[in-house]
Amino acid sequence: MDNTGPKPRSHVFGFMDETGLLHGPATDRVFGLGLLICQNPRELHRAIITLKNKRSFHREFKFSDVSKQNLRVYLELIDVFFECTNNRFHCLVVDKTVFKVNDKQKYHTIYNKLAAKLIAGSIDYKKSRTSEYLTVLADDVSTSKDDKFEKIIREAIKKKQRRNALFGIARLESHAVSEIQIVDVLLGLVAYSYKIKHGVVRGSGARLRLLKHLQRKLNIQELSSEQVLKLARGEIFQIIENK
Repeated sequence: MDNTGPKPRSHVFGFMDETGLLHGPATDRVFGLGLLICQNPRELHRAIITLKNKRSFHREFKFSDVSKQNLRVYLELIDVFFECTNNRFHCLVVDKTVFKVNDKQKYHTIYNKLAAKLIAGSIDYKKSRTSEYLTVLADDVSTSKDDKFEKIIREAIKKKQRRNALFGIARLESHAVSEIQIVDVLLGLVAYSYKIKHGVVRGSGARLRLLKHLQRKLNIQELSSEQVLKLARGEIFQIIENK
């Protein structure tokens, strides 16, 4: 007999970071938001800490810090992401020459709507066995007193999922959260790929080597296009272009 009752719940964590500035010059071109969905963040966290201890790397992982001197540990960080299970990476990329933000006063509202689109679309992504309930841990950014970040996210999720699937949102300093740091690196690589495509940067050195390493792991030739990549054990790597 078919089970027509409600699906069992699963509680997941979403770690979010951003790259670029919506209100920066259009020559920066690329703005992005990244979201890592983890069913078991302890596994990924411990693996990152183990890597840091192994390599005596005591700094925060940041894509902007990738260099020839530390490339080895960043290559291994990408490996750690693929070795851990039950993780999904979703990112939304904005081309600011197409999606223009002229009024700085509207920056936070637009940011919130983009974040809501990304988060709401990630819940229950390609799954049917459980209903996911999400706690979002986002890198801290300066906001105005009347910022309605959580309200906008919650309303977008309820509209798309037809249930209140957001458990809550907390802003945290990325230096204290390893999972946000790996989002910074993955999102930075996606944005870097788009910058190469658009001619914003030439693409060279350690960052290009790290990008090629990620592309080999994903078994693709380029990262700079809208796509959904399914990894060997069912994990997801999704790139969305905001059009």
